[in-house]
Amino acid sequence: MNQYVPKEITEEVNVTPTHPLVNLGYLLVTVVLAGALIYGGLGLIASQIVARMGPETEEKIGATITSSLTSNSDNTDRRVEYLNGLLEELQEQAQQQGQPPPAYPPLKVYILDTPVENAMVAAGSYVFVTEGLLAAAQSENELAFVLAHELGHLQNRDPLKALERSLVWMTLSSLLGIGQVQLPGVVTNAANFSELSYSRNQETIADDYAVNVIMERYEHSDHSLDFFERAQDLELDLGAFKTVAEWGQTHPMSSDRITRIENTFTEKSWPLTGEPTALPKNLGCQNFNPCQ
Repeated sequence: MNQYVPKEITEEVNVTPTHPLVNLGYLLVTVVLAGALIYGGLGLIASQIVARMGPETEEKIGATITSSLTSNSDNTDRRVEYLNGLLEELQEQAQQQGQPPPAYPPLKVYILDTPVENAMVAAGSYVFVTEGLLAAAQSENELAFVLAHELGHLQNRDPLKALERSLVWMTLSSLLGIGQVQLPGVVTNAANFSELSYSRNQETIADDYAVNVIMERYEHSDHSLDFFERAQDLELDLGAFKTVAEWGQTHPMSSDRITRIENTFTEKSWPLTGEPTALPKNLGCQNFNPCQ
């Protein structure tokens, strides 16, 4: 009988033959791929939910997530009537450009008391326009482009898709035990500017929607991009790092948006110059009254 002779224990006995950094790399790649698959799957689920959701349900959801904003904004200001009228005209002009009739609920316009120049939409067709935008706009052309852009988001059901994706993700996280999520608070916070943003691709689609509406209304692009030109002045000149910086943003850089939109007009031989259309007097002041 052969006698068992144990091997000598070496210092490398508990060391993996593969370098730890290589294992870390494999782990990171696996996590990224799994995350991409889950995120893509959530997007498909969200799209199916959106396609089956009726206007009444959407309005109830929208009323819930925008309650904190609507309670602190004004929809009785006489300027809301003007904005409603302009939005309805833009909707009609979109249909003249071949867009189908709106499938989203009726528009509900509110003016937010903030100096930030912006506009946004939420599920349920809530449209929020800031005092800052109304005060800064120099022509109807630029205001109309911003509003048409937001109509493009509604036409593409972007707010509802974003909300459904976040709700599906929260449900999945809860089932997997990933963190403790307080649903009411998160849903309410979804109405914040930072959480009502869209991917760069969705922004581009909304821009294209607005381009066609603006051409139908004014027959030229002049003055329509003034909002983006002011935003461009506030952006840092990142030079070669601009592409890298864009990866972390939901919106394209303003300079790129301006160039792309102007190229669209040029490619279609549409005029780039024309006369601006005046805004109502004192649009930047409550009820069109002279500002104090």
